[in-house]
Amino acid sequence: MSFVLLAFTITWIGFIPFYRAGGEDIAWFTFGPFVAAIVISAVLGGWPRVRALLASVVKWRVPPVWYLAAIGMPLAVQLLAIWLNPMFGSAPPDWANVPAVTEIAVMVALLMVFSGPLGEEPGWRGFALPLLLGERGALNASLVLGLIWAAWHLPLVLLNDYSISSALNVMAAAVVFTWLYQNSAGSVLPAILMHASHQNSVRYLGRVFEGGDAAQHQWIGLILWLVFALAIVAVYGTSSFLRRQATAVAG
Repeated sequence: MSFVLLAFTITWIGFIPFYRAGGEDIAWFTFGPFVAAIVISAVLGGWPRVRALLASVVKWRVPPVWYLAAIGMPLAVQLLAIWLNPMFGSAPPDWANVPAVTEIAVMVALLMVFSGPLGEEPGWRGFALPLLLGERGALNASLVLGLIWAAWHLPLVLLNDYSISSALNVMAAAVVFTWLYQNSAGSVLPAILMHASHQNSVRYLGRVFEGGDAAQHQWIGLILWLVFALAIVAVYGTSSFLRRQATAVAG
C-alpha cells in the first residue's frame, strides 16, 4: 500500500533528529501518517477526498457515550491495573510520583498535538481503516492495521521506549479503536481522544510503580486491553463491530 510506504518513510526520516536529541525534542515524526494520508488522498481523489479526510477529524457530532468510552476506557484500564498490581506482589502504588492535575492538563493538551494522537489517527483511522474495512471484516482489518501500527513504532526501540508488551498492546488497541471508529459514525475525533487518554494514562499514572513493579503493571494493563478486545469480538462479532441493532437496520 502506497500510504503505508509513504507514512513509514516520512516517519522514520523524521525520527532521525528526534533520536539524535535523545528523545528530548518535539516528535514531529508522529505526523508521518497524517501527512501521508493527505498526500495519497490528494493523488487518489483531489481536494474533495482531502476535504473528506479533514472533515472526519473534526466531526464532533457523535453520541456522548462514545466520547465517554474514548476517554474513560483507557483511564479505567490503567486504574484497574494499578489496583491489581499489588495483588501480584508489587509494592503499593506511590501516588506522590504523579504530577499535579494542573501540570498534567497542560501537558496532555500539548502531547495530544505533538506526540502521536493528532499526527497518527487521521492516517490510521481516517484513511487506512476505511480502506481495509471495504475489503475485509472488522476483526481482520483491525489485525492488519494493528500489525502496521506496531511496526510503525519500531524506531522507538532505539530509545528503549518500545517493547514486546507495547507492540502487543498496539495490536489489542487496534481492535478497540476500530470498534470506537465504527460506532462513532466514522469520526476520527474519538480515536484521537482515546489515543491521548491511553498514552497519558500510561505516561503519568504509570509512575506510581518503579522497576520490576512497573513492568508487571504494564503487562497487567496489556492483559486488560486484550480482555476488552476479546469482549468486543464476543459481543459484536467479527464483521463490523457495530451494534447488532444498527447492523440489522442497515441490512
